[in-house]
Amino acid sequence: MCGLYRISKTSAVMAVVATLVGGLLLAGCGGSGNALEFLGSPFRSLYGGTTGPTAPGSTGTQSGAVLSGSGDRVYTDPCAEPQTRKFVRISMRNESRDYVHYFLVLIAFVSSETYPEGAVCPEDIATYSANGYNIFIEEGQVEPFGNYCIEGPALIRFHQGGRFRSAGGSGSANLASAIPPAQGSSPGYDSFFGSAGGQVPVPNVILFHNPGNTAEGQALLIGQLTSSPCDVNRRLPGDPDCSLDAFYYVDEDDRIVGSRGDLGFGSARRAPSEIQGTGCECQGRAYPFQVLAPSTATAQTAECNEFFRGGRIEYVFVRDDVDPPYPQLLWRATDSNGARAHDFDARADIR
Repeated sequence: MCGLYRISKTSAVMAVVATLVGGLLLAGCGGSGNALEFLGSPFRSLYGGTTGPTAPGSTGTQSGAVLSGSGDRVYTDPCAEPQTRKFVRISMRNESRDYVHYFLVLIAFVSSETYPEGAVCPEDIATYSANGYNIFIEEGQVEPFGNYCIEGPALIRFHQGGRFRSAGGSGSANLASAIPPAQGSSPGYDSFFGSAGGQVPVPNVILFHNPGNTAEGQALLIGQLTSSPCDVNRRLPGDPDCSLDAFYYVDEDDRIVGSRGDLGFGSARRAPSEIQGTGCECQGRAYPFQVLAPSTATAQTAECNEFFRGGRIEYVFVRDDVDPPYPQLLWRATDSNGARAHDFDARADIR
């Protein structure tokens, strides 16, 4: 997924974009109530209305928000970050007995007046492009992605375009956005986000979301998406963001496999509310994503849905249909010093 695909629209759709708060915009357009009213709230609560760092190219930093009881949490100019802190290392393993087909979306905002807390130094846009962020939304433009409306300047990395396979083959051959099942005590690993982890430029937002606009994604899509998230005149309500499609348990031919345990029909489909570390799961709020922590945050000051510059994220897919349920996509996250901020949900007994 190399090369840069620029989004540049001229239609008058800016009025429908959610209010920018705290330097980020990820516009969830589903659920009950007024979509625009919902859209402004996630980043107010996450970042406390911080004014962000100094503009790119200047020196020094601005204090940013200090959340009560969380210590020093400052946003700094991404251009001043050392190279090692401009990336995050991600691994994905499958402990279930089924194939997993997942839809991983990394969204990075360019540091600018629009996004004073954007993760991307403007000088590093080419680095993001060369590392799979192949959609670039220009300043002043918007781009719909599934149930979301994203304003530029921003870059999007949709891992393998959500495709189950990258080419022909069968079984575990040529898997793309999919992971083979565990074999005995040996888990399956993603071909890119393997056991050692795949390194990618750090995003502002990590989202597991099937946009439903690929042949494979559309075939598997169960949750209802809003029709036109960036067009106020055509927007129709969809399912709540926390219950939209995030990943599936499938067979080797990418067909949904039957439900198990006590959860009944449909448990082969998973949603953000079943992903550890999303606002849906750990904050009790309709924020179906994980977010980049402030530059000076540490493992000790992390919010429950934050990951780190220069850190590592280990994702583990499980399938354990029990009642009461627990997250079926788990994470363990460390900061740039290797200190652990989040560990796998203890109920899964994952090491």
